[in-house]
Amino acid sequence: MANQRAFLIDGTAFCYRAFHALPALTTRDGRQTNAVYGFATMLRALREREAPAYLAVAFDVGKPTFRHERFEGYKAQRPPMPESLIEQLPAIKTLLEAMRVPVFELEGFEAEGVLGTIARQLAAEGIEVCIVTGDKDVLQLIDGRVRVYNPHRPDGALIDAEAVRTRYGVDPEQIVDLLALMGDHIDNIPGVTGIGEKTAVELLQRFGTIDALYARLEELGRSARRSHLEQAKAQVDESRVLARIRTDVPIAVTPEALRAVEPDLPALRRMYADLEFKRLLKSLGEDADSAGPPCGWRLVDPGALAETLGRCEGPVAIEAWPLGERGMEAAFAAASGPDLGWVCALGRGDQDPGRARIAEWLRDPAAPKLAHDLKRVIRLLGRLGIAVAGSGGDTMLAAYLLHPTEAKPGLEDVARERLEWTLREPGELGTLSEDAAPGLAARACAVAAAHERLTDELHAQGLSGLYRELELPLIAVLAEMEADGVAVDVPYLAALSEEMGRKLEGLTARVTELAGGAVNPNSPKQLAQVLFVRLGLPVIKRTKTGPSTDSDVLRQLAGRHPLPGCLIEYRELAKLRSTYVDALPKLVDARSGRIHTSWNQTATATGRLSSSEPNLQNIPVKTELGRSIRRAFIAQEPGARLVSADYSQIELRILAHLSGDRRLCEAFHEGRDIHRFTASLIYGVAESDVSPEQRQAMKAVNFGILYGMTAHGLARELGGEVRDAQAFIDAYFERYPGVRAYRDGQLERARRDGYVSTLWGRRRPVPELKSSDGAVRQFGERMALNAPVQGTAADLIKRAMIDLAEALRAERLASRLVLQVHDELVMEGPESELPRLPGLLRSVMERAGRLAVPLAVTVKQGRNWLEQAGVPD
Repeated sequence: MANQRAFLIDGTAFCYRAFHALPALTTRDGRQTNAVYGFATMLRALREREAPAYLAVAFDVGKPTFRHERFEGYKAQRPPMPESLIEQLPAIKTLLEAMRVPVFELEGFEAEGVLGTIARQLAAEGIEVCIVTGDKDVLQLIDGRVRVYNPHRPDGALIDAEAVRTRYGVDPEQIVDLLALMGDHIDNIPGVTGIGEKTAVELLQRFGTIDALYARLEELGRSARRSHLEQAKAQVDESRVLARIRTDVPIAVTPEALRAVEPDLPALRRMYADLEFKRLLKSLGEDADSAGPPCGWRLVDPGALAETLGRCEGPVAIEAWPLGERGMEAAFAAASGPDLGWVCALGRGDQDPGRARIAEWLRDPAAPKLAHDLKRVIRLLGRLGIAVAGSGGDTMLAAYLLHPTEAKPGLEDVARERLEWTLREPGELGTLSEDAAPGLAARACAVAAAHERLTDELHAQGLSGLYRELELPLIAVLAEMEADGVAVDVPYLAALSEEMGRKLEGLTARVTELAGGAVNPNSPKQLAQVLFVRLGLPVIKRTKTGPSTDSDVLRQLAGRHPLPGCLIEYRELAKLRSTYVDALPKLVDARSGRIHTSWNQTATATGRLSSSEPNLQNIPVKTELGRSIRRAFIAQEPGARLVSADYSQIELRILAHLSGDRRLCEAFHEGRDIHRFTASLIYGVAESDVSPEQRQAMKAVNFGILYGMTAHGLARELGGEVRDAQAFIDAYFERYPGVRAYRDGQLERARRDGYVSTLWGRRRPVPELKSSDGAVRQFGERMALNAPVQGTAADLIKRAMIDLAEALRAERLASRLVLQVHDELVMEGPESELPRLPGLLRSVMERAGRLAVPLAVTVKQGRNWLEQAGVPD
């Protein structure tokens, strides 16, 4: 019978669940979609997991029901549905239409009444029914053929009569009486004074029903409980009516009308594409009716392809894909246009003359190459001993610049959106066959066709200069950094791991002592029991599984008991040990003895670079533990050194340039300590009299203003009162009126244009500003203020990296750039070049961009990344 079950979904509850489970997702044009996405995901999971034979969804209708008419306070305490959820309801119902799921809603009746009525009708037909909801009042509907299905329960989704008895101590048919006695705060149904769940269960276990309870009330003696029950008799009767779900809603259905059928795939594809649900779109598989790549293909030998490449005059699109498990061979595809692609195999160490001619063409900077993620192609061919030069275009970078909030757009997405082509990723290829060749050729043709359209869009948005002069030249720099890698001191990391292990043992013992017994520091469930039950600390926030013990909660509790502080220390140490100290040695390449991270240009909406596998940009530098990990990064060769250069207060300098604030600009021109200078203005004291605490507070204010921090956020940062934080913000704007004017103007432009820009023209869309959700709008405001500053800093460091690579080539230096972390560049140089590197590095970075204030660069050098001495100007 399992495959003949009917699943009846409380659509309103599903909407709320989806809305609150996901962060605010928006489309490029600002439509919020988190509830639609969550609803689609949950419904898809339900269908895949349970394969229902019958399916239906019911929604509440925003009209008074019989319960509202009987009791004015029914659900009165509930806040209204969020406006941003209301806006998504039409899309959710369109989704259900595309999924061909019947929808029921009836004015004057709640969804649970509609579901209860349908459930009774289906059960009468001999069909097993599962009502999908998390509301406990629906448990009253459970009987031999009707059960409740809560997919979010950690202990099992299906709830039958036995599960109700185990959890509540009563039978399903007693749930109404239970709610009438104890009340239901969720629906604002009043209960009896002094009777909670435990007492209500005891009474029902003893008397069976409310009617029997009142008939034998004298058995309770002259007690306060009896008195409360006597006084509440009319209220209990009313609450029982309110708690009972109606199963006589005027609606009739047949099983056949609810038969689960396949979705309308074309409609669902259109909807997912319109709402930019890429994962869900991919889950639908290929569209048989969609246009395949209208291009031809040729599987040729390297010699024939070399001749073809020699005749090409314009840019050529290329694609490369690994062959076999050893990575000693690759499939290589090329296309000079959208109509025909050529494919051949290239091997490492292959002496074929055709391969040599292809390699010669690839390393010719005068022959422009196009690719999707050109750096990936460069890395792959580099492992075969083939160098690539001439970055003519990259469809991944172009698509990213046009839509920077969509990290790393795939070629499949670009081809579908720009060309209406359906492409597939090749996957793992053992050999190059005639089955694989058409797909590889199509990818090269798609790059050739899409690049022209993308460059037109870049030009229309004023992004061509950023694309051509910054992002494309950076590809070669990053590819070289990835190939060179960075050295780490493996023996040092092994010793550090042992030391951290001993500290963790000590912290575990201390946790046990403070907890008053053995506890696993890695178990949130055990920690919650200790913190909130054994120690009686207040619950700060809850998760689906109980009280939260996350780091924010522990920080708030640290002042009440020493255990939370000890747990914070334990977690930091354990995370650093597992993430870096134990992980880094495993990532050292056996041939080079170095770690080769990946540098990503398309991972952040502001344009900042990121690194992955491993992430070398998140190593904390403000703690002693974090700094100890920096000590592991070393110069590999004897006598060599690491030379690092860091922009000083670059984002505040950019703010001074963008705002043009006279006082702020003068401070930087005069070389003042900007935090001390701000403190002297705010506190009204001489700079020499500013205390360390005052300087630290103004540092928080300076950066808080920069990042659009509210008074509440600044108060948390300073550990003070909101009114004091607001006073600091007001005083700041009085001293720096140009900053206030810039902020106000920036927000006005962002609301008008829908995006903000950096000095290099990089755009960051801010559709969040159009949201009806206040929290989402506030996030958009912070982005509108911060993105131009952070994005300009990102563009500046990229310009410096490109200029540095050119300077190293021009002076024929062996030194190499090995790391880029936020506003810092780290080079590795041989002993003979060390006298020249600091000056070269400082000169390049200070000239990378022109601001209204001078750029200041601090240069250090040393044997490792931590122990570095300053280099004088």
